[in-house]
Amino acid sequence: MRWEPARADHSIDRVLVAFKLSNTLDANTFDELVVAARKAAGQHKLTNRIETLEPIEVPATQGLIRLDGMPNASPRRVHFQRLDNEGKLVEEFSVGMQRIAFATLRYRRWQNFFHLVTSNMDAIFKKCPTVKNIKAVRLEYIDRFVSPPGGADHFEVIFRASKYLAPIVTEKSAALHVHSGWFDFPTNKIRQLTNVNIDVHDIAVPPPPDPRRKIAVLTMSELEALEGGLDDPMQRLDAIHDYLKLVYRSIITPEAATRVALND
Repeated sequence: MRWEPARADHSIDRVLVAFKLSNTLDANTFDELVVAARKAAGQHKLTNRIETLEPIEVPATQGLIRLDGMPNASPRRVHFQRLDNEGKLVEEFSVGMQRIAFATLRYRRWQNFFHLVTSNMDAIFKKCPTVKNIKAVRLEYIDRFVSPPGGADHFEVIFRASKYLAPIVTEKSAALHVHSGWFDFPTNKIRQLTNVNIDVHDIAVPPPPDPRRKIAVLTMSELEALEGGLDDPMQRLDAIHDYLKLVYRSIITPEAATRVALND
């Protein structure tokens, strides 16, 4: 296989975990959460702190945007980050009034990232038991491959017979995009969303004549409690990881899976 994965030993470029809270936190509880999160984040060298505002969802009524009744300020979000020596973001743990999230751009193994998530969540659960009521947990991977100069056949990486490809694109040798998404219901109280995006596009690398191609595969799944909160959200997260691993294995070729040690 001539394609190179995003990392030396795997193709994962970015990972995101998000926990949606069952109830929006009030300002005082959020302040307590920020203190607990800062202390927990410091244990993992996530010491670069920035504050942002959550986006406001403006309701639409009969095609008109209503601006009356909006809150005076958007809910806050506090980010605790680890930067590399060049000041680039490596990992992040952020807390908001409605959502807690983790992201890494330097993924090593699931055990490492899962420990980052669970240790921080355990720490804030102890200090702020209110946030234990988790309505939904989401896990998202973005995997990337880059071709050699001059390009290469993307079906060296993408399994042509994969059920996640629309039949028409299996005949195409140029850039393509396939998106699929669906709901499953593991129980009558839990809904599971799965999204799969497969992109093949050309990279404009001036000057020619050495064009390269890039493959990006997004796999995402979210478990949501239809009533109340999820029982054992950490175990649910671990199960989503196993599920998405199977999904990804069904998207790429056996040669690509061996190259990124997916079968280990």
